[in-house]
Amino acid sequence: MTDPAMSHAEDHDACTEALGHVQAFLHGELTECDADLVRHHLDACEKCLENYDIEQTIATLIKRCNPPQAASTQLRMRIISMSLTLHER
Repeated sequence: MTDPAMSHAEDHDACTEALGHVQAFLHGELTECDADLVRHHLDACEKCLENYDIEQTIATLIKRCNPPQAASTQLRMRIISMSLTLHER
């Protein structure tokens, strides 16, 4: 028979691991393999899925309140110039 305390500790570790990657998962920054692991955990763990839903809602609100802004032409030209200078060295 499995030790319930050990099972709970393993579950806690799995949750900690998955929730540690939620932001990267939300922003598509994980490898496909890591994203699959997080996805699998979220499918199996209701508590972590609730946490993910909250994080997703917050991320959506932040994006809505702060839409991406295009860099000015002047800034783009400075970056290109700096990049070319670095490559010449």
